[in-house]
Amino acid sequence: MLREDLGGGLELALAVPQHAEALFELIDQNRDHLRRWLPFVDATQDVGYTRAFLADQLRGLAEGRALTLVLFHRGRAAGVLGLNRVGAVNRVASLGYWLAREATGRGLMTRAVRRLIDLTFESFPVDRIEIHCAPDNVPSCKIPERLGFTREAVLRRALRAHEFVDDRVVWGLLREEWSG
Repeated sequence: MLREDLGGGLELALAVPQHAEALFELIDQNRDHLRRWLPFVDATQDVGYTRAFLADQLRGLAEGRALTLVLFHRGRAAGVLGLNRVGAVNRVASLGYWLAREATGRGLMTRAVRRLIDLTFESFPVDRIEIHCAPDNVPSCKIPERLGFTREAVLRRALRAHEFVDDRVVWGLLREEWSG
């Protein structure tokens, strides 16, 4: 999958270094929105950092340990989602995502994550997908809830983003629970 049309102006594309400029701009324009929850925001100071991240993600894909996708809405980059860690031994993958402020509240990321779950169970040796969210990040927690994940645990003070320290809600989904 290099690019897939999800309909309604929504597309997923394999994240490649050619997306670096668009993603850096998106991060730069959404620093205040993203910084509260994501530790990488302050370190992302130039397009070179973003390009290096994307190159590393391609290495991760080649090694079967990651898959990073760019979410496009009406032809413009709107966010990123992906498998941050694919553990072949325990057959568990960790799924994460972020979305630009102007793209929130429309169900775009829910649709994209639904497709990524399908791709994960079709293409990776995974029997379980986890999503970790700060409990105060209500929009982020709504996505696994809508998609049938089970809220399994709260890890106390386990998420550090800059000066913020939050708990982490662990959401889990097993292969046999996924109906697509």
